[in-house]
Formats: sequence, C-alpha cells, structure tokens
Amino acid sequence: MLRILTLLLVMLMGATSCTEDSSISRRYPCRFYFYHDPHPTSLVFSAYKAVGMYVYVYTKVENGGRRHVYVQSNDSKTPLEDNVIATDVELQAPYMLGANSQIGLILGCTNFSGPCAYDRICPNCPMLQAMGWAANRQHVQCPKCSRVYDLESGSIVSGGEGEPLLRYNINFDGVRLQVWN
Repeated sequence: MLRILTLLLVMLMGATSCTEDSSISRRYPCRFYFYHDPHPTSLVFSAYKAVGMYVYVYTKVENGGRRHVYVQSNDSKTPLEDNVIATDVELQAPYMLGANSQIGLILGCTNFSGPCAYDRICPNCPMLQAMGWAANRQHVQCPKCSRVYDLESGSIVSGGEGEPLLRYNINFDGVRLQVWN
C-alpha cells in the first residue's frame, strides 16, 4: 500500500511540473476575476476575443469604499470605462492585479497565441512604471527607460536589452474572466 501511495505521489508531482508554464511570471501575485453578467458589454470581453484589441485594466477603491474596475482601450477613441463592483460574487473576488492594482494589467488577443495578459509595469525599471500605448497601439512604451514592448509576444522591440513583459494566465469560461499566476 505504501508503494502505491509513493508511486501516486511521484506521478502527481511529475504531472504538475510538466504542465507548469515557465513563461508565466511569479514576480508579483496576480488574482483577478471579472464577471460577465454584471458587465456584459465591457471592453474586457471584447479584448479577450478580438485580435489586435488590447485594454488596460486597473482598479481603485473610491466613493465611500466602492471598488471600480476601469478599462481603457488601445483604440484612442473609446472613453474610459468605469465598472462599479456591486454584486455579492464580485465583492468576494480577489483584486490583485500584478505589481500594483492601480497600474493594472494589459489584456488582449494576439494573432498567433490568442488571449493574453501582461502586467502593465515595465519589468526592467526599478520603480513601478506604468507603460502607455505606443504610436501604433500594438505596442506599449515605458516613460522612464523608453523601452517599447510588442503586445503580440511581450518582447522588447526597441530601447535596449532586457526582460520581456510579465505574462499571466488568462481564461474566460463564459461566466467570468480570470487572470492569475
């Protein structure tokens, strides 16, 4: 019986290490859930499905303790979206958006890898620098070090050597969008 338990434990440990994605950043904790029913028209869900569309997602607690999830599109035309978190299930959800929840995440859909989630901070600057959209809106740029990152791959396209964008897991099951590491 002990042999069987040992064998099962070894198999389980082996299976876990094989499925772990080494490209997922563990530098900062990330746990974000965004529910579809209270926000069915949110740009978050459009960005998850539409190739080349990316959004910044960040959160703040304002107005007497109410949490807001803000969404800004890369199209430069759509106004800032403000989602008030009000349902019981939303109020119980974690809101740890990587390095800094008020800087947030970049969510979108790539041509070749599908949906993606990145931390919005520059991984190569010692201070937490929020990156902004670059001229072509398929890239982001750090205002401090001037590195430009491609959102298709997360890699640096100009500004010097360094680490790629910090990537997180992302999934939408029809009920909620989840970003985690």
